[in-house]
Amino acid sequence: MARASRKQEYGAEKKKKLPARVFFGMIAVLAILALSLFALSPFLLDQVKAESGAMSPAIGITDTVGVNHFSYLLFPPARGDIILFRASRGESGASSRNQSASLRRIIGLPGETVQIMDGTVYINGYPLEEPYRSGEMTYGGTAASALTLSSDEYFVMADNRSNNFDSRDSTVGPVSGSEIIGKAWIRLKPYEHFGLVS
Repeated sequence: MARASRKQEYGAEKKKKLPARVFFGMIAVLAILALSLFALSPFLLDQVKAESGAMSPAIGITDTVGVNHFSYLLFPPARGDIILFRASRGESGASSRNQSASLRRIIGLPGETVQIMDGTVYINGYPLEEPYRSGEMTYGGTAASALTLSSDEYFVMADNRSNNFDSRDSTVGPVSGSEIIGKAWIRLKPYEHFGLVS
């Protein structure tokens, strides 16, 4: 009987220790993953510093964000994504090793019809809910009349709608899939605002 009770006590002690082992094991795995991501970050992420308030409030002036180059290898860009794309002419809105690149949000998807009327964006005739936007939109530009996107075009806009250097501007227009560099994924600086970009 004594031997059986000792076995039970030993089993109970083992069960108590197991959660601690699992916890520290998970911490170790997370630490290794974090170090690996940090080591690989120059290859996975492009650090982009915003130099205008075009994407405010999602990305503030002088915020630095990490842009993931591999985001769209498996899945296509989605509405609401903030992307870095090549801007061949005009204001850049961002500085990085991609000197002629801009950060903007995807509003219209391939094949959709975009129209801007009375300060509201319509997709296929329905008003788009945009909780992220700021600033007054008085300029419809290329979408003042209904604009239907091709099978590889995206309509991108600044969150701050008073900044109209986006697909509304004829020098930018709809962005093709090949012009998209990556997805703005994480805010790196300022450190107190570190976190995912949405």
